[in-house]
Amino acid sequence: MKKKNFFQVLFLGTALMTGFYLSSCNKDDNNGTTKVDPSTIASTNLVAYFPFNDNATESIANLTPTAQPNVTYVTGRRGKAYQGTNEARLLYTLPTNSKLKTLTSFSVAMWFKSPLVTGDPEAIIFQIGKSTDLTWGNMSLALNRLSSTSDSLQLKAFFFKSGVEWSGQNVGYSNSMFQVNQWMHLVIEYDGATSKYMIYKDGIKVVTNTGVEDRKASGAGEALGNLSFVNADVINIGAWRPKSEGGLTDNWMGWFLGNLDELRVYDKALTATEAKALYDAEVSQMQ
Repeated sequence: MKKKNFFQVLFLGTALMTGFYLSSCNKDDNNGTTKVDPSTIASTNLVAYFPFNDNATESIANLTPTAQPNVTYVTGRRGKAYQGTNEARLLYTLPTNSKLKTLTSFSVAMWFKSPLVTGDPEAIIFQIGKSTDLTWGNMSLALNRLSSTSDSLQLKAFFFKSGVEWSGQNVGYSNSMFQVNQWMHLVIEYDGATSKYMIYKDGIKVVTNTGVEDRKASGAGEALGNLSFVNADVINIGAWRPKSEGGLTDNWMGWFLGNLDELRVYDKALTATEAKALYDAEVSQMQ
């Protein structure tokens, strides 16, 4: 009788310990990764954050859109995500003291998914607008048009520095890593200290040629240096302002038809270590 009780107790104790261990793993880990809040990465440089969790509220300055026609939300990488479609857009008025108005460097990080863009139209994704230039503004991220046989996307960036010969920097870059209709984590950035434009995909720097990475202020080869925005007035997502606000109907001005999630803007270029840490933190939050 004593032996029976001993083995019953031993079995029960082992079962309880096993259950406790499995419960602890499920609580503390996600796919074997310790959960980390992505907002703790370069937190002092995070100047805008759009969770897109069933609403369009920006979380750092608590900005709410002044226009949000036809915007819907679908399952994203973490909760819900912005769903782009024809005639859908978000527009926010920047406060007087917004740090987005005076960026000299930047990083835009986001979960991103898009169909292929072919012929007309070209799609705009995210923009810090300019009251005197509704088209390109001060900083814009867009998608270039490619042939219908392409199997990947071409990312396009524009950013502005007043007072130099090449004040408006247009940078287009395609890579087979930018897959069509596939979620990927992107960090698109410009570093005023080094005059370099860089892209990180899923935490890894995408190697570009020097014509893309090294930015010049003039034909004389002067490094671009710190950006200098002018008349920055709004944040614009998903639409070209001349088409949505100015009454133009140019075919090349398209609507972003993809998805955005966990969009963050920093007032510096993230380091390689920070870009990887941000990606790892984002992955740790996925269900």
